[in-house]
Amino acid sequence: MSRVWRAPARLIILFGLLLNPLLVSALDVPPLTGRVVDLAHVLSGQDTEQLSDQLKTHEEKTGNQVAVLILPSLEGEPLETYSHRVATTWKLGQKGTDNGVLLLVALKERKLRIEVGYGLEGTLTDATTRRIIAENIAPSFRESRFAAGIGAGVDRIIEVV
Repeated sequence: MSRVWRAPARLIILFGLLLNPLLVSALDVPPLTGRVVDLAHVLSGQDTEQLSDQLKTHEEKTGNQVAVLILPSLEGEPLETYSHRVATTWKLGQKGTDNGVLLLVALKERKLRIEVGYGLEGTLTDATTRRIIAENIAPSFRESRFAAGIGAGVDRIIEVV
């Protein structure tokens, strides 16, 4: 290929990659409208209110911020990448201490993740979060009791923190 065509060819390839729908279809981060954001509508109003009150009380008492996001689907987005993006966008925790926690539930994929800010990683370790999911959340989810599983998970997170 001659030197004259190299730059235009590179531009065409770059624009083709940028316009590729698979690359630009990243799942948007929803706005933080409360301590519990249930986009899958699996919690009743009473469940959401009860969890929100519990998380508010915990935050006022300790300064640690815990939020719950329930999605109908990740739409192909990797769980770890998306949960980190949500926690960062929502700016969970206090500035300088990074003491926020996100419980993310993706129903279609049947995936859960507890994203922990750096300030709480010593207390809420990877092993501990895996145990919370396996022992407190997953058993209720297997029986389609989502409110019970999320409630048990939040209780355990608060207890550990």
